[in-house]
Amino acid sequence: MNTYIPGVDSDIHILGRTASRQEPAFFWTGSGIEFMVDGSGLSIDFITDYEIYEQWIRVEVDGFTMIRTSLPKGRSTLTVYRNMNPDNRRRVRVLKEVQPMAGDRAGLLFVNAVHTDGKLMPIEKKWLKMEFIGDSITSGEGLAGAAGVTEWNSAVFSTKGHYALEVADSFNADFRIMSQSGWGVYSGWDNNPNTVLPRYYEQVCGLLGGRAQIDAGALDRNAFDSWQPDVVMVNLGTNDASAFRMDAWVDEKTGRIYKQEKNPDGSCEQDSVDRFENAVYQFIALLRKNNPNACIIWMYGMLGREIENYIVETVDRYKKDNTDDKVSYLRLPDLESGWAGANNHPAVPSHHAAAQTIIEYLRGLLHD
Repeated sequence: MNTYIPGVDSDIHILGRTASRQEPAFFWTGSGIEFMVDGSGLSIDFITDYEIYEQWIRVEVDGFTMIRTSLPKGRSTLTVYRNMNPDNRRRVRVLKEVQPMAGDRAGLLFVNAVHTDGKLMPIEKKWLKMEFIGDSITSGEGLAGAAGVTEWNSAVFSTKGHYALEVADSFNADFRIMSQSGWGVYSGWDNNPNTVLPRYYEQVCGLLGGRAQIDAGALDRNAFDSWQPDVVMVNLGTNDASAFRMDAWVDEKTGRIYKQEKNPDGSCEQDSVDRFENAVYQFIALLRKNNPNACIIWMYGMLGREIENYIVETVDRYKKDNTDDKVSYLRLPDLESGWAGANNHPAVPSHHAAAQTIIEYLRGLLHD
């Protein structure tokens, strides 16, 4: 039996943002490993921890989901297959199904070792790199649950049928996902100004603060020089729109009140719009600073388009102010009847429709 170690053996490709550690911890949705292997059997060792939200993973073999399961605390071994034709080469991908849970200070996932009676072989280099930034939609919330299910747990998240994977796979691109349910650009769904992705973009996974998570590199600065995306896709705005409808959020430490307001006629108050647009503008600037050559696409619309005009106006303003033609906006298909999964979130049909819209757009963009 041969043993291969992620982070050590070069024939194992690392997926997702990880810190510069010999043994990488996998924090984000869709992070994990990918490799080519022959032999008749394959098993994988994991090390996991959690207090509240268990870790879920999915194992693909040649694009087919062989296993989807939660993992126990501590060290465990998962048998992926046995008694296969030893001469066949197989592409194996191990994916983290669950977003990093900010409320769980113990949550960790390591893919510790790969065991096979065959051997690993070099996987072809992927020349295109894509980064996806978003909220619960991009975290895959609802993809693993039936319509009508309302649960807040790890089990309802999945990467199977996920729009980001469909897009990346269609271009044979390497990809990374950075997403959090309920989070936004200026504020989260409940007007909380702290639950925003831009605040943590320059860290590996800065929203986690447990001791073991910090030791694994969660708060490290992300190594942008080592992985430069060709395309950055931002799917944010849904929770910022929700904030206009929700009650105010009060900071318990300072007593300060935060609220995105509407006018009596139902339109959005101008000061609130200005705050949102400024956050969008500054985030695009932050993305450009760290990804100087990438195409930046702001996408929106899978769960309504209440604040689309403000996003479009801000994207256009940034382009003009900075003479940056590599920034653009893309409207995504809204949720249709029969397209919802768990927690009334987009299910596979919605993700597929979004993916096809993005793929068509990228074909024209990248061809140009």
